[in-house]
Amino acid sequence: MTTTQTAPCHRLPERGKARCTTVAHLLREQSGEDGRLVALFQLLGEPQRAVAAHRRLASAGLNTPEEIAAAAWAAAAHCARGALRQAQDLVRRTVGALEHCSDPYAVVVARTTASAVAATDGRCAAAEHHRQCALQAARTAGDPLLRLLSVVGTAQQRIEQGEPREVLAELDSALGTAGQDAVLAVALLLSARCRRAAALLVLGELDRSAAEFTDVLMDYHRLGDGAGLALGAPALLGVGDVHRERGELGPARAAYQEAVVLAERSGDRQTLSAALTGLALSRGGSEPHSAAVLASRAALGCAGPPRIRALLAGGWIALTAGRCEAAEESARQAAGEPGAQGSRAVFAELLELEAMCAVDPATRQALLGDAEEMWATAQRPLAVARVAVARARLKDAGATRVREATARLGQFGVGAGAGDAAGLLNRAAASQCPSVTVRVLGGFQVLRDGCPVGAEQWQSKKARDLLKLLVARRGLPTPRELLMEELWPEQDPARCANRLSVALSVLRLVLDPQRRMAQDHFIVADNYVVGLARLHVDVQEFLAAARHALGVAGRSTEHAFAALAAAEGLYRGDVLADEPYAQWATALREEAQAAHAELLARLAAAAAENRDAYAEIHYRLRLLERDPYDEDTHLALVRLLAAAGRHGEARRRYRMYAGCMEEIDVAPVPFPVLRIRG
Repeated sequence: MTTTQTAPCHRLPERGKARCTTVAHLLREQSGEDGRLVALFQLLGEPQRAVAAHRRLASAGLNTPEEIAAAAWAAAAHCARGALRQAQDLVRRTVGALEHCSDPYAVVVARTTASAVAATDGRCAAAEHHRQCALQAARTAGDPLLRLLSVVGTAQQRIEQGEPREVLAELDSALGTAGQDAVLAVALLLSARCRRAAALLVLGELDRSAAEFTDVLMDYHRLGDGAGLALGAPALLGVGDVHRERGELGPARAAYQEAVVLAERSGDRQTLSAALTGLALSRGGSEPHSAAVLASRAALGCAGPPRIRALLAGGWIALTAGRCEAAEESARQAAGEPGAQGSRAVFAELLELEAMCAVDPATRQALLGDAEEMWATAQRPLAVARVAVARARLKDAGATRVREATARLGQFGVGAGAGDAAGLLNRAAASQCPSVTVRVLGGFQVLRDGCPVGAEQWQSKKARDLLKLLVARRGLPTPRELLMEELWPEQDPARCANRLSVALSVLRLVLDPQRRMAQDHFIVADNYVVGLARLHVDVQEFLAAARHALGVAGRSTEHAFAALAAAEGLYRGDVLADEPYAQWATALREEAQAAHAELLARLAAAAAENRDAYAEIHYRLRLLERDPYDEDTHLALVRLLAAAGRHGEARRRYRMYAGCMEEIDVAPVPFPVLRIRG
């Protein structure tokens, strides 16, 4: 192999050029089959294009420093795409080729990539060895950009291992000496600033982190021309993380969703997984079923910390939905992943999840104490403060201690909304207040701390009817006059006002018999209106899951079926089926029915695309239960049954179809024999 020494600036291209202002300009400066194009695409956050560029190279050998570096960049791209085996194979070859090559650029790129890949598959000692080799090569060369490259390439794994302060100091130093006139430096410097913002985030410097991520995002967009905008995905992910830590879940979801779109477009599976995980956590407190679908999707096709965090997110979301066994299984899976034990941050969160799955209070406190110590070792002061709040709440340490711990957490900029996301704060808060679920799909039922409320506990039918009315109005503030008119029609309003107050008192007592919470915790009322708060209502969860699933189906068919099926599974029957003639329930009932019918139709269409005749027949039968006069569904079912050889059943279904059409004065079409045979 060639051992020619070539200056690193020849491949971190020529110094002295003016800084490029657009990505298109950067790409035009690279020849179509130049190995530098592989590096450029990977630094621009386009791993799919990096892999494609490497495949187009005239030579697939590792005979020159340029070929070794290109292969190393391709290995990094494979790792980002979730193709870990391909990354490992290329890494083995490039590191082996270094025995006959001392070129600083090739050494730094190969060793840095080898470190990242080793960290992804849990080989911490190997990752550290390769990192030190890369750093030493950069120091020997005396090239500031190579030094920056070696720091940036391993920054995230070191943050995971508990070295954010060291990473921040090294990035500040390297950024201070690195020039900005080389072509690849444009993308490298932005990546370095993104890593710097990530270090600030875990150190609890939320304001500084948000400002850095936002500035980086603006610079990404200034690159222009549509190319390289995938670089914005990590910055958007960081913006979402900052918002979620603060408890600003609306902006967090928006940032995560945009990061998902960019990461899907670029093929960056690691960033995509992290964005889906953040989106799942930010939705998990209010939409656990749709959030569980997101977490499952996040765990697919990736490895290392992104997959581990997706599994942990699935555990937190399962706990939010009351599925403790599923949460424990998620924790076991996460603990068994390569690298889980080598990351202090991952291990600390595992301890948190295991603590909240534990039934024994002493065990829970001990595990949380271990987690608090691990977070401190990992240099995560914000996480330490979060665990302190949870421990104070779970220990029932008194209002003063809880306020003090909450105030310390608030000093980091964390608001009350942080407890609305799936996670430790959410579960610690839930343990303090009664969990109340109202079911209206298929009939009315109230579950308190998971146990049904018996009829004998209500004392008043009007209190039950009042809750039904409020749920039918989606818990929105409802005028007292309207409630009195529905509950006591055509009676004296003066007498009804007192009756409504009594019904409200009974309802509050049913929802919180031990009076642990403030009077307006579940029922918010004043002299004019009455509304609901903090109640888990199954129809609202179903409608939210349906909206999410239909949105997924509208954007992509790849993950549509799982989301649609999960949402459809929440529909247990019509809204307040035990109140079929109540006019006040009609609007919500019809909205839920329409959403359910749309889910069934999309599921039938998705099953048809997947050539799953059994599933399509199932969903079309469900559709006909909903609407027996749906002509298209009747005929599709007849064709399916006939194509499956179920000719007698197809004929019976055709006769049913013809009878339904006659009932509504529509002429039935002939039995579709020709279409089946064709």
